[in-house]
Amino acid sequence: MGFFTSLDARRRGARPRRVLLLSDSYRPTVNGVVTSIDELRRGLLEAGHDVRVLTVGPGRRTTFDGSVYRLPSLDASPIYPHARVGRLVDSATFADLVAWRPDVLHSHTEFSAFWWAWRLANRLDAPHVHTYHTLYADYTHYFFPHKGAGRALCAGFARQTLNRTTTVIAPTAKIEKLLLRYGVSVPIAVVPTGVDLTRFTPGAPSASLRESLGLTPGIPVILSLGRLAAEKSVTETIDLLARVRDTPWQLVLAGDGPQAGMLRERVEGHGMTDRVRFAGAVDPAQVPDYYRLADVFVSASRSETQGLTFLEALASGVPVLCRDDASLDGMVQGGDNGYRYREPEEFTQVMTRLLREPALRDRWADGALQTASGFGRAAFVDAVCATYDRARGSAGTARWAA
Repeated sequence: MGFFTSLDARRRGARPRRVLLLSDSYRPTVNGVVTSIDELRRGLLEAGHDVRVLTVGPGRRTTFDGSVYRLPSLDASPIYPHARVGRLVDSATFADLVAWRPDVLHSHTEFSAFWWAWRLANRLDAPHVHTYHTLYADYTHYFFPHKGAGRALCAGFARQTLNRTTTVIAPTAKIEKLLLRYGVSVPIAVVPTGVDLTRFTPGAPSASLRESLGLTPGIPVILSLGRLAAEKSVTETIDLLARVRDTPWQLVLAGDGPQAGMLRERVEGHGMTDRVRFAGAVDPAQVPDYYRLADVFVSASRSETQGLTFLEALASGVPVLCRDDASLDGMVQGGDNGYRYREPEEFTQVMTRLLREPALRDRWADGALQTASGFGRAAFVDAVCATYDRARGSAGTARWAA
């Protein structure tokens, strides 16, 4: 049993291991990367480890609140909404981190934070673990007009960057295969991101939320939760629901993004304004309430790396109807907790059945809870800690003696 994978550090009397998590995106930003980092951080702290975060901040000076360092950064929203690029780590912060001597550097983005981790890992002779969260090839339309050239650029960038690490974590086997095709040669560990199973649970829908959204009692609610952007294929969801005409339904689009205006126009074009509610950006504290409103969770996205919203829906006991994608292998299982469609006709048939047959929804909801039970925070953190231990062996064992 390794240093990280052994039982709670405080119970076994060993010194807690020090983990530095590094990211160009962190709270108050809301996205899948931030959610994954927070789940990992909480789990490591619960296991008795010492955890700090190094990220960007909007200020002109570095701040540290005892657990999170925020470095000065530049606005990069023209490249990607809400993005920021951090500056170099100042000498005082670098010296403080070296004195703290983290046992592992775990980066979560491939830009400023990655190079902070790389520099510290080399200075401390510590393992550098990196989680590959984002399918950049699906986002090249934001900054690169030629699709083929953009994908080639992403492959080269990933290969040249990730091969500098000790170990890479891929949230799914789909990402592992992609990175191998890119030519990533360092060890890759497949570790699905977990969810907080105490937060995402079935429960009574919020009457006030239903009222604020103008939902009609007795009509099934379909939920789409995520960024309203091209890579999420929300247009496909709207177009497919337009085919489900003879059965009552109401759709909640929870999220905001660059396609919000266009999607409103598309809904109007289909004559569905009375069936679709645009909820806008959702306060993270309210996200579980949105799942509890839903009878079906729907998504047409093919840009997922970890499928967090799918897991949250399953943990909330909501059946999932989604576009078939390898990232969902082992998660969304047809006929058990949901269905992965390939053709429009499949979507129409399955959605119609779900809307008309409460017993089918209940059966798939039970399957959803069963599946989600294997994706809790504890299992996620255990797998990450096992990866840290393997990376420790690759990076050398001298520094890991208690």
